[in-house]
Amino acid sequence: FARSVLMDRDWLAECVALLRDRPQLIFYGPPGTGKTYLAQALAEHLTGGRPENTQLVQFHPSYTYEDFFEGIRPRLNDDNTSVGFELHRGPLRRLAEAARGRPDEPFVLIIDEINRGHLAKVFGELYFLLEYRRRSVHLLYGSEEAPTFTLPSNLLILGTMNTADRSIALVDSALRR
Repeated sequence: FARSVLMDRDWLAECVALLRDRPQLIFYGPPGTGKTYLAQALAEHLTGGRPENTQLVQFHPSYTYEDFFEGIRPRLNDDNTSVGFELHRGPLRRLAEAARGRPDEPFVLIIDEINRGHLAKVFGELYFLLEYRRRSVHLLYGSEEAPTFTLPSNLLILGTMNTADRSIALVDSALRR
């Protein structure tokens, strides 16, 4: 794997070891240096090349919790003349459910340009779970059937961010840890 991505084997082994300890990692550096490529290649390596076990999202200033995790969305009813509303699951929620269903397989969520989104707005109560993986949180749109949520231990999160981007100053110290 190290040879295929032209990276130092020891550094990549350290990244994998870090992911075993805390299942999230952020690659940062100047634009155009291969951070997203590396995250995608590492995800492919970790998942054994199963594309259904990897999801890539790109944050931007208007990205929200409702886009990332879940939110109420309008939909056209079956009669095609009226509109209803339904709970729509975002990429994190869908990938977490898949990971929970197959606990022996690794799943990887890649968040490209993580510092471009308003992190408190996008993560909401899930921010807590990044540090306390074994705990659960009450969801904004929680129901009686599923009032709390946990991040499965086999769900890894890889982020990328550009150090040249001024929005890096907005990344708080909790995420930097």
